[in-house]
Amino acid sequence: MSEIRKLDLAWFGLVLLSVGGALLGGGEDHGFGVTVAVALVMGLKVRIVCGYYLELPTATRRIRRAMYTFCYGMPIVVILTSAFGDILATVTGALI
Repeated sequence: MSEIRKLDLAWFGLVLLSVGGALLGGGEDHGFGVTVAVALVMGLKVRIVCGYYLELPTATRRIRRAMYTFCYGMPIVVILTSAFGDILATVTGALI
C-alpha cells in the first residue's frame, strides 16, 4: 500500500474517531464508562497522529519516549480527574 493511501486511511480513521468521540460525549449518560471510552478514543487518535503525521517512529528514542509519555498520559489524567474530581478540586482549592 502506498504512503499516500496509508495517510488517507489514517485521516479517515481520525475523522471516524472524532465523530464517535463527539457522539459518546454528547449523549445523556455522562458516567465513568463514557469517560473511559472517550479516553480510549483519545489514545487511539494519539497513536494515529504520532505514527503517521508526526513521524515519531523515526525520531530519536528520547523524543519518542517523551511524546508517548505525554500523549498516553493525557487519557490517564482524564480518567483520574473523572474518578477523583471532587478530591482534586478540594486539594487545589486549599492550595490556592
